[in-house]
This record gives sequence, C-alpha cells and structure tokens, in this order.
Amino acid sequence: MNTKIEIERRVYSNLVKTVIQTKKLLMELSNRPEFNKEWMTISDVEVEFGMSRKIIDGFRKKGLKTNQTTRNGKILIRRSELEKFLTKMK
Repeated sequence: MNTKIEIERRVYSNLVKTVIQTKKLLMELSNRPEFNKEWMTISDVEVEFGMSRKIIDGFRKKGLKTNQTTRNGKILIRRSELEKFLTKMK
C-alpha cells in the first residue's frame, strides 16, 4: 500500500514540475514582440494558436470579424476579436 502512495506522490510531483515549466515557457513566449501584435495575419494566427487555414476560414464564416482593405489584400484579424470569438465558442 505504501508503494502505491509513493508512486502517486512521484507522479503528482512530476506533474507539478511540468506545469511550472510550462507556465515559465508561456510567460517567456508572451513577452516576445511577435506574440503581442494587435493585428495578426492568417499565418500569424496559424503559428500562434496552432490552427489551420481551413479552421480560421470556418470561424470567419461563423462571424469572426476580420479586416481586408482590398479584394485580394491581406486578411487581418484583431487579437482581441479572435480571443473574444474563441471564448464565446467554448
């Protein structure tokens, strides 16, 4: 019985260490200027949020607000709009 408790403590300890390391990594990444842009291109969203172009286009059809100055111009997405949209989807 004690062996089971020791294993569970070790697993819990490793989990806590992993969470702390992940939190540190996310804090380092959030301080990088490329991850603090207010306006993002489709490729920025793909890299930062790990979404495919197809998913982003689906979000646009479902109402995600974007900005495109010309017919074939760059599609820009405001970070706050994307975050608000993703929060609503949950």
